[in-house]
Formats: sequence, C-alpha cells, structure tokens
Amino acid sequence: MKPWFIVLLLAIEGIVFCDRLWADDPWAHIKPSGQHERAPHGRGNIYAPTVLIEDQLWKIWYGAQGKDGHDRICYAESTDGIVWKKQGVVLEDPTANHLNDPCVIKVDNAYWMYYTRAKRDILDEIHLAISSDGKKWKPQGTVLAPGSAGAWDSLSVGRPCVLKDEAIYKMWYDGRKDFPLGTPLKNVPLAAESRRSVGYATSIDGRTWQRSSDAPVFQEDAGGIDVFKANGDYWMLFESQEGTRFTRSLDGVTWQTGRPLIGKSFLDLDRFGHVTPHHVSDPSGKSWLFFGAASASTWDHNSIIAVEFPAVKLQQ
Repeated sequence: MKPWFIVLLLAIEGIVFCDRLWADDPWAHIKPSGQHERAPHGRGNIYAPTVLIEDQLWKIWYGAQGKDGHDRICYAESTDGIVWKKQGVVLEDPTANHLNDPCVIKVDNAYWMYYTRAKRDILDEIHLAISSDGKKWKPQGTVLAPGSAGAWDSLSVGRPCVLKDEAIYKMWYDGRKDFPLGTPLKNVPLAAESRRSVGYATSIDGRTWQRSSDAPVFQEDAGGIDVFKANGDYWMLFESQEGTRFTRSLDGVTWQTGRPLIGKSFLDLDRFGHVTPHHVSDPSGKSWLFFGAASASTWDHNSIIAVEFPAVKLQQ
C-alpha cells in the first residue's frame, strides 16, 4: 500500500502522534449516498462510525442524516476495510427526531448497541438495542437519561462509548446543561460560555447504570468520544475543529490534559475538523482511526474517513 500522508512523529507523554499532510486520498473513504444519507442540503451527512472486525469481515455502524433532516443508524460491510458494501438503515425510530452515535460491543453471542436518541430537537439521552446478527435490532429503551436539575449534564447526554472491562461495563459519554447562544432551540437554557463535558458511569449488567460522581471526569468542551485500553491504560479520543485530540488515564476517571493526535489535512475534505473519532485494530495488529470529516463549518456535511492510527507505540 502506497503511503498516503507525510508524517512527523513525536513521542510525547508516551504516545506517538503526528502532524500530517494528506496525499491524493486516505486509506478508506465512505461517501454519503441515497436519501437516508443525503441531509436536507442534499450534499450528504454521515459520521459517528463504530467498527468491529470478526473473522476477517469488517462491520461498520454509523449515523446518517436523511433528506428529511432525521438521523438514522446505517450499516456496511467490507472484506478489507477499504471497499465497503452498504446494507442500508438498520435502526430508526419514527417517533424520535434522531438516532445516532452508535457504540457496538459483543456480549456473549449478541451485539449490544448503545446510541443517542432525541425525541425532539437535540435533547439527547442514551438508549440500548440488542441484535443477534448486527442488522436486526430490538430497542431496549433508555439506559442513561440527563442528570437532575442543576447538574452539569441536566439537559442532554449522548455519544456513548462502552467497554466491558472484565466483569464491569464502563461508559463514557458527553453531556451538557445548556446550549450556546444562537442555538435554534426553544425552551432550553442558553449560555455564552456553554461547554460539553465527559461523564463516566458503570454497570454490572449493561442495562442499569450508576454515575461515578456528580461531576464530569473530563472537560475541555470534549465530545464525540471514543475510549479504548492499551498496555493497561485508558485512551480517550475526542472530536475538535482542529482534528482528532486525545487524553490518557490510568483509571478511566482522572485524565491528562488533551493533546493533538492527528490534525486536519487543510483540504476541503476535512477543512473544518474531525467528528466522532473511533479506534480499531485489525487482525494483523495494525490500528486505524475512523472519523467523520467535516467539510462545512456547520458540521452537517460529513463523510467517513479511515487513516492509519498515528499511535505506532503506546508506552508506559
């Protein structure tokens, strides 16, 4: 495979990251297509990928905004992670404004999907659905609702990332108590200094969750997160207008200051940042970074990109 970017590798805080320049195209590029991915503006909007690799088959679930403005969860397969065959919508809810941001894990022989659902506007809560094949899903209802009045996540919680770490299910999610001024929503708190934060919750059965505390575990306006473990440490990726950022933790609760992981290409493809990054390792041990590439300042015109994960060695 020919190189697709020029990298400057720097070892900082035990992780190697890069500033990069894009070549002609990335390793894989999934473009929006069809009415369920077209978005109201007609140019397409897909993002929030989550990937599993089983028996050499790559499986991706992702959010898609339809021409009607509503979000649904779609599915595609690949034998090499490069060329993808779309299977269409696998989860939608006509009673909700949107379903998006899937996180899929295997529990015994079943697929469990944690995802964002908003009955109206973008007032999110976290739901669970279960499937035997990853294509036909049975919704299980709400597993994490917004916090109590006055809490940092009292208005909205979403974009979950769940790990089953030994016998404990662990969830990280982003939440907020208000939205920025100018947000086109009615009857919700707006604030000039509105910011997102990341919360943490645990469960013994994956259905009933307990928040770790009344405070977030990470701030920095972080959202669209992905958490994975390497060498016993936790690594969190999060979206930003500058590209994909990361932070590291020994216990999943206390996190370091966020740092750049991979920057924008400064081409039109991702000119306005990276949305909902996701890390996956292939059968050869190589790691890949999937993310929504924002080609519009409004973050509503995205395609899904895969690039080689720049952390070539995670050290203690």
